[in-house]
Amino acid sequence: MDVYPLPKAGILHLGRHDPAEEKTRLWWSGSGIRFTLKAAALEADITWTGGGFNPWMGVVIDGAPVCRFPLTPGTRTYPLLFGMDGTVSHEVSLIRDSQPVLGSDGGPIEINALRTDGEIGPSSARPLLIEFLGDSLTVGEGCLGPQSADEWRTVWISVLGAFPALTAEAMRADMRVMALGGWGASRSWDNYEENRIGRIYNQLCVPIPGGEIPADFPERRADAAVINLGTNDNGPISRLEGDERAEAEETLCRRAVELMEAVRARNPGAAILWAYGMCGKPMEPILKKAVDAFHAAGGQRAAYLSLTPAPDHGSRSHPGPIAHRTAAREIADKLREMLEI
Repeated sequence: MDVYPLPKAGILHLGRHDPAEEKTRLWWSGSGIRFTLKAAALEADITWTGGGFNPWMGVVIDGAPVCRFPLTPGTRTYPLLFGMDGTVSHEVSLIRDSQPVLGSDGGPIEINALRTDGEIGPSSARPLLIEFLGDSLTVGEGCLGPQSADEWRTVWISVLGAFPALTAEAMRADMRVMALGGWGASRSWDNYEENRIGRIYNQLCVPIPGGEIPADFPERRADAAVINLGTNDNGPISRLEGDERAEAEETLCRRAVELMEAVRARNPGAAILWAYGMCGKPMEPILKKAVDAFHAAGGQRAAYLSLTPAPDHGSRSHPGPIAHRTAAREIADKLREMLEI
């Protein structure tokens, strides 16, 4: 097989990364590479430094996920595709399908080279880029596996089955994901106020060693940003009463506004959509208030979307495929309205 070392001109690097870096490293869910392929077989040399939870990768052909596989520590050659028709050209993506795990990943996933018996060609960026910020819903926890599966394992997490990928594909857009299960807009499910997406938004990828650096590198500006946060904030806030609860709700509102301001600073022209409600809507009044406050302070092109609560659940008692398809349809419809397309 011919070997194509990465990075290689024409092979599109997806997800947040420093474009000046001379490596193809995957930090967040949904990050990866995209290229055209005319071949019978494809392999990839991939390095993962190891940790407690093995990350999973996914292969997408012409927008459709076709397989996924776990990584093991070290540098290995992984089979991606075999038995293809070498006379037919396809658009192929190799994607990090599971989220980074704080304290587990020894470093980012690195794609060192592609191997094929055919031709690898360039792929172009899609006209739209949508940035997705969120929690376990955004990374696709529960999208795979039986309903009986309740243990926390990366095998049940698939961003390719979640609403961000479904929305992006429906809109023929690229996606950029920053999301961590359990985190919130103001605090995590276990009430840690530092575990909020806004605190790490302007860094490369805090959960993975080496990713603590500022995201001061140039990256493509998003045309739209979809924020799905508030589900994890609800747990600790709902257990408070009186002045303590009022203060926590005000903190949530303030942190939500701060996050929208941070998104606007990095993506000046983006439409910002706060989409919430797949797991119920107890925090909806506060999040609507935050969007209104963002508008009142001069923030433009921002809206709130009340999502349909999940009618089903997959593994880990999280919303299942039906809920994600519904959310993707609702988000795509609202984004088309906001972007006037």
